[in-house]
Amino acid sequence: QTCSFIIRTTGCSLSEVVDMDAEGNPVFSPAPSSDAFSAEMERYPLKVVVEGVYDVKLYPEDRETTTILNIKRGIISALAVPLLEEDKNKNMPTIHGKCKTYYTVNAREDIATDISLERDLSRCDKFVPMRDHTSPLALISGMHYPLAQLVRSSQTCNYKFDNEKKHMTSGSCSENHILIPFSHKGEYGVTNVGKQVLTLVEVAPHNDRVFDRSDIVKGLHMEVVEDKSVVQDKDAALNLLRELSTLAETEGERRAHLFHKLVTMVRGLKTETLNPAITEALSVSRVLTYQVLAQCGTPECSSAIMQILRTFDAASLEVDASVFAMGLISNPSALLINDMLEMAKYKPSKPIMYALSNVVKRFYKAEGKLTPEIYSVAEFMAAQLGDCSGDKDNTFMTLRVIGNMAPAVVPASPALRAAVIHCVSQPAASLAVQQAAVQVYRLTPVPEEDREVFMQVVLDSASPMQKRIAAYLALMKDPQPSELTQLANALPNEQDRQVKSFFISHITNILSSTMPETEELRQKIRDALQGNEIGPIMDPTKFSRNYKIGSLEGNMIFEGTSYLPKEVMLEMTLKAFGYDIDMMEIGMEGKGFEPTVDALFGENGFFPDTALKTMYFVSDIMPNRFSEILQNMMPALKRNRMKRQASQNFMRDIGRNLNKLVRELKTAESPEATVYLRLLGNELGYLRTNEMEEMGYSAAMMIDSMLKMFPTDLMKALMTKADNTIFAHYIFMDNEFFLPTVTGVPLRIALSGTFTPGVKGGLQIARDMSKVTFMPSAGIEFVTQVGSHIPEYVNSGLEMHTNLFHESGLSAKISMARDNVKLTIPAPTSPTKLIKITNNIVAVTGAEKKTIPPMVMDKVDVSECTPVFAGMKYCTVLQYTDAFSQETSPYFPFTGDSTFFMELHPTGEVTEYTATVAYELLKEGEGGRQKVDSVKFVLKAEGAEPTEARAVMKYNRRKNVITADIQ
Repeated sequence: QTCSFIIRTTGCSLSEVVDMDAEGNPVFSPAPSSDAFSAEMERYPLKVVVEGVYDVKLYPEDRETTTILNIKRGIISALAVPLLEEDKNKNMPTIHGKCKTYYTVNAREDIATDISLERDLSRCDKFVPMRDHTSPLALISGMHYPLAQLVRSSQTCNYKFDNEKKHMTSGSCSENHILIPFSHKGEYGVTNVGKQVLTLVEVAPHNDRVFDRSDIVKGLHMEVVEDKSVVQDKDAALNLLRELSTLAETEGERRAHLFHKLVTMVRGLKTETLNPAITEALSVSRVLTYQVLAQCGTPECSSAIMQILRTFDAASLEVDASVFAMGLISNPSALLINDMLEMAKYKPSKPIMYALSNVVKRFYKAEGKLTPEIYSVAEFMAAQLGDCSGDKDNTFMTLRVIGNMAPAVVPASPALRAAVIHCVSQPAASLAVQQAAVQVYRLTPVPEEDREVFMQVVLDSASPMQKRIAAYLALMKDPQPSELTQLANALPNEQDRQVKSFFISHITNILSSTMPETEELRQKIRDALQGNEIGPIMDPTKFSRNYKIGSLEGNMIFEGTSYLPKEVMLEMTLKAFGYDIDMMEIGMEGKGFEPTVDALFGENGFFPDTALKTMYFVSDIMPNRFSEILQNMMPALKRNRMKRQASQNFMRDIGRNLNKLVRELKTAESPEATVYLRLLGNELGYLRTNEMEEMGYSAAMMIDSMLKMFPTDLMKALMTKADNTIFAHYIFMDNEFFLPTVTGVPLRIALSGTFTPGVKGGLQIARDMSKVTFMPSAGIEFVTQVGSHIPEYVNSGLEMHTNLFHESGLSAKISMARDNVKLTIPAPTSPTKLIKITNNIVAVTGAEKKTIPPMVMDKVDVSECTPVFAGMKYCTVLQYTDAFSQETSPYFPFTGDSTFFMELHPTGEVTEYTATVAYELLKEGEGGRQKVDSVKFVLKAEGAEPTEARAVMKYNRRKNVITADIQ
């Protein structure tokens, strides 16, 4: 039976915690966004269809947001009442997917009137972490699966039924998510609780039975939500940027916290809020703005970077390099595709076109659907391609780029498909262009309407060999029985032995495969051959063939009877954890290799001659018995006895061979070659030999441009001023994900680490006195965030901030005279933080963060100071909450705020420390005839009560006696 429902959610309100009462219970107040939330919940009814027992389908309206739809899913999930037949309760539908459910009947009359359910959510098929945007530059990222295992989640529900009418009268569900680390007895710790109570108020007497549903169909399980801030305020982000850029020296420990807070704030901004703020942000601090946007990771931030790059000179290499890097590391999104497309229209260079194709390819792989942005890219590529009679280099590049993202763009545009097929047989196009057109289909099946064109290329003996093999490989991804029959009939009469050898070796490799996925293909080929032999494998050193060894597959294509391959391809696929991972593909094709290869490997080439000379050298210096073995293995050693005389000048001969190789390569006709590389599914581009010289020039320009990106006066300032401040900000660990909850509100869990190394100081050199200041500091902050929040409506949760900070410093003046050196170190005027560790736990409610008071008041506070040397004492402070005796308290550090620091404190008694080394030549004894060298070391602590340590060392040259006096 199929049941259809229309769900209307009216009169909704949204409250958030604003305080805690004396008993520790939360105090709620309407959230500022409550009215907007109510309006969105009420705006669209939701159509629900239940087919059979548990097949639930949702039909939301087109403009229904995922955030609102998830909350409605939670209501439907709670209404999914179990059937009492045990075999039908194995996998019930919920917001967590299909869940293994256990039930207990608490009361029974004619029917069961009170039932309780229990679920371990880790056994639900859709209870999986949904990853959110993180920094693409983070070293430690993508840990959402292992981190999700640290949360134990369970659900209990209770339903009551009317005994007479046999329908549900009330239902309630409670869900518990507890963070296992630092929890006590697996029960007391950081816990997220979700509750739902549903009560039947009345049954409407009227049912109009009109059920017009939309074309959009969704499942019951929760979907990923776009996480944006409730308040879109660019001024708050700009003020935080200003605060960070002008942070006082004494507040260095706040740097890591402020940077992470700024990145988090920017991640929550929408495009319409972020883009207008970019110009102002760059004027506040260009370096900080780059650091924030590069580590933000959202599509909006990538769009902002592209906005900045479009202001650069179109000819600048920084644009190509930056866009290409973004194509590889940025999180793909529709917005990024749009920005990349605009950049490609603005500057259609090879790096930018490849960046666009890699983003489109990764986006389509993740989303699995065609979007308006992909249609736009396909139209642009069709326009770029034209009829393939234009500039051959641009046409070749466009076809390679189309081929890289073919699974996405080829189905999106009939015009693009027609243009590619036209290129396959365009007489005005070069062979390289025709072959690139065929290879567009190397990653995606050839459409039904175009297969005949490809089959004609395969069977046309007048077509170039490489083009025929490329067309064959494209068709053989999913060959039709009729095509295999044509091929089997044509193969015995094939005149081109290179083509025949390749086809035979490829089919033989398929037939000898034992992989389950090739079983259907093997059967198709056997049916086409009808018991006939395919033919023997030809000499692999002379004839083209396909290789298959484990996870490696390769093609070696020869031309004529040359021993040098015309085209080589090697592909490596790794099977791991049930996935096929395209690890690497490298290919090379070209002509004119003969002079080069002869210079390298010919009879008197670099490698054989060098190897032979090496053997002579080894056999000369080895024992006789070993030399005999070598001569038996290599008869050339016996034949060329005359050459053995040269082994004395072994290294000189190697040098001569190298010079000879360089000369021969210079005079030889330069080969035309194309090399391409794909790593982890991303094609990194191709390189032609005629681009090598351009590359050398480009690399020099690139280095020059990169150097220009750094402030030119930085090194000068370090060498001439002693008050420079340089800081870097790096999020080295970034993990953020959501877990579904029964209420439809995502449970957000995040773990990040921010590192902020810096140095204050410099070197100032003057004629009479030089000054050096060097004060390194480093801060690391780890932030753990747990809590349910409703994106764009309510921000809530719990955060733990663990901050480690260190600073040390040296400020010194050096004065030098003819016979003494004096080092002056001013005494510190404020405490120096050798190490400071703080741990704070705060509750997030809206825009505010409030410190969570500890459950117990047993506060440990230990501080002590010990004198180190004159004017300095060493102090340690330890503060934490001791909850060891409390049974219902979690373990440290969730017991409350804690602090530990070690500092050097000046006592104020000393103003400066000086160390002086003075040399003097004395004349002692009768008449001053004995020359004595005297070196005096003086350490002073200047102040109200100055102290001094003095050491004098004397050396009597006449008596050869050293004396020392220490005071």
